[in-house]
Amino acid sequence: MKIYELLKEDNIFLDLEPGDKRYVLEEIVSALKKRGLISKKKGIVEELLKREGLGSTCLEKGIAVPHALIEKIEKPLLALALMRKGINFEAADKMPTYIILLLLGDKDNPGSQLRLLAHICRMVKETKFAEKAKKAKSSHDIRLILKKEEDKI
Repeated sequence: MKIYELLKEDNIFLDLEPGDKRYVLEEIVSALKKRGLISKKKGIVEELLKREGLGSTCLEKGIAVPHALIEKIEKPLLALALMRKGINFEAADKMPTYIILLLLGDKDNPGSQLRLLAHICRMVKETKFAEKAKKAKSSHDIRLILKKEEDKI
């Protein structure tokens, strides 16, 4: 499955207010709950933070991919938040994080999430997605950039 197909414009949040890791995750999950895409907030945030406790999900180029497996989700859910000022997401390279790609997968089908994570890592490593997305002016622009860059791999 393509990242582009999963990431809907409504799930792209531009200029999210900077804050700590918990704050940012809570903001994204709250927005997904308001849109009716998930039924609960607290358990999901806690699962994301539990995974972060095992080691930061930051990749190179200012991107983090917090992820969790949850129950009763029909297909993987992907959201993107752009923070133009960057935040401390506890990256190994100590660099700021500008893009959060939050991924929620089905607890009963963890293989699907693993494949998506591998695909995201490959895209980040082999394309200019991060650099271009940081300059995007709209959710539509981010999806176009994603499609173009993803098609390269």
